[in-house]
Amino acid sequence: MGSFNQILDENATCRDIFEYFFDLSPSDINVLYSLETGKPEPVDDIAMRLKKDRTTVFRSLQRLVGSGLVSKRKQCMQKGGYYYSYSRISPEKISDVVNKKEKEFHMVLQCLLKDIDHEFKA
Repeated sequence: MGSFNQILDENATCRDIFEYFFDLSPSDINVLYSLETGKPEPVDDIAMRLKKDRTTVFRSLQRLVGSGLVSKRKQCMQKGGYYYSYSRISPEKISDVVNKKEKEFHMVLQCLLKDIDHEFKA
């Protein structure tokens, strides 16, 4: 996880926000940035484009779906069976997800600050 000071740095980027608030690795973030909004792709296509192992990309996609930054859609095949495809959520929705995380962080921080008196009592 990135450090809080990294976020406060004047040279911080959105990548730093994803690393800090969502505990994403640089590899996860590269997968996120490689996806397009509203254009679902199967994991094999994403892995081929990124020149990464399928299982590595799959693990990143699982973390990104879990973080709410990527959507997963079940696709049915004509001859039977199915596969999943992945796309990045819209920039507006990403902002909403980041704002929600920031509010959660702020609430936890406020609770912890209330405990400081108890932590440092003699």
